[in-house]
Amino acid sequence: PGAVLGVAATAIAAALGGAPGAQFATVVMLIVLATTLTGALMLVLGRFKLGQLVRFLPYPVMGGFLAGTGWLLAIGGIGVMTTTPLSAAWLETASLTRWLPGVALGLLISVATTRLKRPYVFPALLLLALAGFYGLVALTRTPMADLRAAHWLFEAAGTVSPWQFPLRSSLVAQVEWGVLAGQLPALFPVALISVIALLLNTSGLELIVKKDLDLNRELVAAGLGNLVAGPLGGLVGYHAISLSALNHTLSGGRRLVGVLTALLVGVTVFFGPAILLFIPKFILGAVLFYLGWGLLVEWIYQAWFKFPRVDFLVIVIILLIIVARGFLEGILVGLVMAVGMFVVSYSRVSVIRFAFNAREYRSRMVRAPQECSILEAHGAGAFILKLEGFIFFGTASSILGKIQEQVLADPLRPVRYIVLDFSKVTGLDSTGRLSFVRLAQWSQEHGSTLVFAGLAGRALVDFRHEPALREAPGVRYVTDLDRGLEWCENEIIRQHQRAAPEQTDLAAQLTAILPAAGLERLIPYLQRRTFGTGEYLMKEGDASDVVYFIESGQVTVQLERPGRPPIRLETMRQGRTVGELGFYLGTRRTAHVIAEADSVGYALAAQDLERMAHEAPEAARAFHQVLAWLLSERVSQLTSMVSALERS
Repeated sequence: PGAVLGVAATAIAAALGGAPGAQFATVVMLIVLATTLTGALMLVLGRFKLGQLVRFLPYPVMGGFLAGTGWLLAIGGIGVMTTTPLSAAWLETASLTRWLPGVALGLLISVATTRLKRPYVFPALLLLALAGFYGLVALTRTPMADLRAAHWLFEAAGTVSPWQFPLRSSLVAQVEWGVLAGQLPALFPVALISVIALLLNTSGLELIVKKDLDLNRELVAAGLGNLVAGPLGGLVGYHAISLSALNHTLSGGRRLVGVLTALLVGVTVFFGPAILLFIPKFILGAVLFYLGWGLLVEWIYQAWFKFPRVDFLVIVIILLIIVARGFLEGILVGLVMAVGMFVVSYSRVSVIRFAFNAREYRSRMVRAPQECSILEAHGAGAFILKLEGFIFFGTASSILGKIQEQVLADPLRPVRYIVLDFSKVTGLDSTGRLSFVRLAQWSQEHGSTLVFAGLAGRALVDFRHEPALREAPGVRYVTDLDRGLEWCENEIIRQHQRAAPEQTDLAAQLTAILPAAGLERLIPYLQRRTFGTGEYLMKEGDASDVVYFIESGQVTVQLERPGRPPIRLETMRQGRTVGELGFYLGTRRTAHVIAEADSVGYALAAQDLERMAHEAPEAARAFHQVLAWLLSERVSQLTSMVSALERS
């Protein structure tokens, strides 16, 4: 933030070169606004618990910003020592003698602190450099006036007056608001950068102190501090990871250190910075160069080994733009590049989670053997896509391409039904929706029906609002994938069934499944029961002491939870059994079984099975054979579905 404000202050000073009073007043007002805006942003983010939003900032963009900061600090440090901006004049002998010692000291500090990793290394080197400078001055007996004339020391900027309230009327009257308005865009990156730096520094401190910190609480605290400091003329402030870590290392993180630091700064504010006039420029320049050099090494040299080449390219481009144009332009370009790379990368991620046909993946409708045979022969006529993620222009085209490939693959076995499951789709933009308009038009041209499953809320409204996607013979909407599959299976069976299925009694149904001796003796042990639509055959938690053979009608096994629609597990028609798993295992019912139509079932109770085993062993054997056959068929179908999911 200091670097950004420094650039803005330099621009103000250049625009008001002939009016030092206006220069000072306008720069002070810039600082007041920057600190106040930053404090307000921190406070709002903390109050609304938005501290985690920083995690969404692309890391390469942050790296480019830090690399740009490092460049400005390093160049600024040399500029402090030469008193001139970056130019060929830096290579002149007089300039070289002033900035080379500072650069050498900065590099020495960098190497020493990296290798020794002790908190006293940094201040010790500065004190040694200061002692060496004044030792050389004493040996050469150089007057202080000559040192200031040669730009080795700072010159006094006139009489230093005590601190005064910056928003006093006399100072506000000198502010050049037009010039200030031209630098207001710089306030936004200052606020944004400060928030990001605070959150990143706080996250780093968590690792150092080995303690979780409340990011939102830290935002509120820093926000309140900046709101107080802003009107008083204070610069933007937030957590400093280096000084905080040093405090934790040396004193265990005592708050007294912060109080003493504030008192020291207060003494400087109220009694003047006279002591600063005796600090050599090359020492201050060395500190700035050291900070900038460290950022450049981390985000250019080390980033080459840590980041993918594309991310590294983003960092370098942001750095170059910051050098050539400025921070705001660099960050904006970096964000645009990051978004562009995200779109390209996400477009390569398929939104198709599974792809299969009705031969491989069936609905939860348990069908008769004849119907299963039809689906086995003609189930490829229904193509199912289970979608996931966010669908937009970059990913929707892959859906259309996959469907076109499947439909045109085998003209002799046409795909008549295309089922799209949206239950795992997290979002859909307008361009993605238009891709489905194209799909509807294309599928109708090729004689296929689109079945949209799992659409809800605004997405369902938007789809039905499109003329090409309104429900019609070529477009159908269902609540979920299971119901969509059932509808497609019914259509395929209806088209390929030679004649309407005849209603047969239970004995004929069992004989068709497994012709075996003893079946005719099984029927007398069963008790015929009728169930009206909506009547429960079983309820969750009941004892599993009976198994039903369904002769006619339709029953559904479902889970029921308060305040939620029932979840269908299975639906059975004639020739199937229900309740056999709990019957064999001896456990209580784990779901409800309800008649979806008037139904007829035959019940076999546990005590009747025991009686049958003694009176008619061949009938009991036939019972177990029938259930084993039905259970094996269901397991075989589940195995095929799992295999299809593995291949997708």
